[in-house]
Amino acid sequence: MKNIFILLLLFEIIFAQKPYRGAEYRSIETFQYGRFEIRMQSASGSGTVSSFFTIYDYWGDGINGSENWQEIDYEALGQYTNQFQTNIITAYETSHEELHTLQYNPHVSFQTYAFEWTPEDIKFYINDQLIRQDSNNYVQTFNSGQKIMMNIWQPIWEDWVGEFNPNILPIYAFYDWMNYYSYTPGSGNYGTENNFTFEWGDNFDSFDQSRWQKATHTWDGNNAQFIQQNAVIQNGYLILCLTDNLTSGYFGN
Repeated sequence: MKNIFILLLLFEIIFAQKPYRGAEYRSIETFQYGRFEIRMQSASGSGTVSSFFTIYDYWGDGINGSENWQEIDYEALGQYTNQFQTNIITAYETSHEELHTLQYNPHVSFQTYAFEWTPEDIKFYINDQLIRQDSNNYVQTFNSGQKIMMNIWQPIWEDWVGEFNPNILPIYAFYDWMNYYSYTPGSGNYGTENNFTFEWGDNFDSFDQSRWQKATHTWDGNNAQFIQQNAVIQNGYLILCLTDNLTSGYFGN
């Protein structure tokens, strides 16, 4: 009985650290350059972010120091019904954010988001329309393989994401499929100037444990603890859930 009490106490201590539960789906393998595509319906709600991005997991490589930061982002800010953010994060966690005005509400329908990463530039597309191209010096510093990730979380920064009302929970981000194309200039058949070649895709019909992991971490600026139960595969969709700290999983249609 004493051991059970200790385990319960430890469980409460660990999970009392964050008021909400989020989710992150991350690739096991890393990828350097290529075209990354997702068909996504983002989550609605001020104070929340649902995303599709790649990042150099230097922590996993045992490296410390934000001077190693390399990240390419689509970030859906739930407070906006007609805008979507792209971001390139470089050394020392320096953000290069842009908000893009849309002709639709990204939280009520599926749209296709893609970015192409090459040694020369990074291009962002929505429904095959080029919306941003960066060929600045910092792009050339992206010289390490990155993991593919999707997550949903509740940032602490109201000036960025807006004020959060926990009464909106639970909320969900839906992912229909994801494709990866390698960078093969001169021999590809897809993307800009046919410089990319299809390598693999995932229709999220099942949890492919050889390709993906469900995260169980958090960080100081995140009010949500990532738990595996909030990354759900159901009816051909990956569903990332943001819930309170007493519930988990997907309870929608």
